[in-house]
Amino acid sequence: MIKSDKSVESFAYCMSKKVKTISDRAIAFLYFHAIKNNTGATLKQIISDFKKSGLGSPNITKLKKKIVKDRRTTKISEDEWRIKSDKILQIEKEFQLSQCLVEAKSKPISVDGRFVNKERFGELKKKKVKFDFSRLIQMLVELDSSFSTGNFISVIFLIRAVLDHVPPIFNLTSFPEVANNYGSKSFKESMTHLENSSRKIADSYLHTQIRNKESLPNETQINFSNDLDVLLSEIIRIS
Repeated sequence: MIKSDKSVESFAYCMSKKVKTISDRAIAFLYFHAIKNNTGATLKQIISDFKKSGLGSPNITKLKKKIVKDRRTTKISEDEWRIKSDKILQIEKEFQLSQCLVEAKSKPISVDGRFVNKERFGELKKKKVKFDFSRLIQMLVELDSSFSTGNFISVIFLIRAVLDHVPPIFNLTSFPEVANNYGSKSFKESMTHLENSSRKIADSYLHTQIRNKESLPNETQINFSNDLDVLLSEIIRIS
């Protein structure tokens, strides 16, 4: 059997937004292996796919019972299953997995760590709570990429977008409330700096109309990576 590679993580990121139950996600992983590798997968492989994709660690006994009973699968060895050939198209249409296969062929969702800490990003991807982190994760990917490629106007806009996006995680409605009311004194100081300074810089580029002479942001001006890391570490801690 062919081992899972990074492309399964990109597939799972897309698939998890369409497929909600553990048993159906296992079927989706079997579908992925059937299409990409023309093979099946063992229970150990499927569990590994769940873990590597940040989708938790299903109970192996319960998962086996689900797969054994599922009419879309067939057993091909002692501990290996495969999607029946006449069920592949049905599964693809039922869960709308075509786009997920396209994403699996592209670069895996990741950051290079120049702006968003890789460890924080990895921990955030693994969190499964009542909030859907998919948009936050995508904003962080684009934020890190924009910083790495020198797209500093995009960086400051994305920082502002992140601040507007996360307050419900803290049971609050706006980021000024987070900065003023949540956490320790040091956390509040970091969030106040992140809120006040980054938002003013973003506003200066977002709301200022064209002029005879412009100034552009540089790496130093928009580098709020330290304060952003404090924010992400607290999101991870309370999730």
